[in-house]
Amino acid sequence: MNTRHKKVQVVTVHNDLKAILLLEMKEDRGFGWQNVTGSVDPGEGILDAAKRELLEETSIDNAEIIEIDQTFEFHDRWSKDVTEYCFLARTSQNEIVISPQEHQGYKWVPLNQVTKKDFKYESNFIAFQKALECLD
Repeated sequence: MNTRHKKVQVVTVHNDLKAILLLEMKEDRGFGWQNVTGSVDPGEGILDAAKRELLEETSIDNAEIIEIDQTFEFHDRWSKDVTEYCFLARTSQNEIVISPQEHQGYKWVPLNQVTKKDFKYESNFIAFQKALECLD
């Protein structure tokens, strides 16, 4: 039986700045800009995984997190079948500490200036567009 690997993608929006957080992947991880992403640990729920990944990759611990109506199915670079669940995180936290194992930089991009070119992966842009629908 082939079991799909579960991942999460978290579109992170700063409430006061009206901007999205983009993380710059290290070269050994493929380089480029992306949303918070990560694997769901065995026995972990997808919402708990989204909260954990957000905290691990950015140090954001005060976000409102909601699941958005968007999933992706793909084969990853290790040929695993993956289902990725998307979330929106809304925060007012200004201090960001990125995970140096995965990322080499971050930036806040104003929501009205975000384009497809800001992301390495098209799925990140699609998730961003879907997350915008959930904002007030």
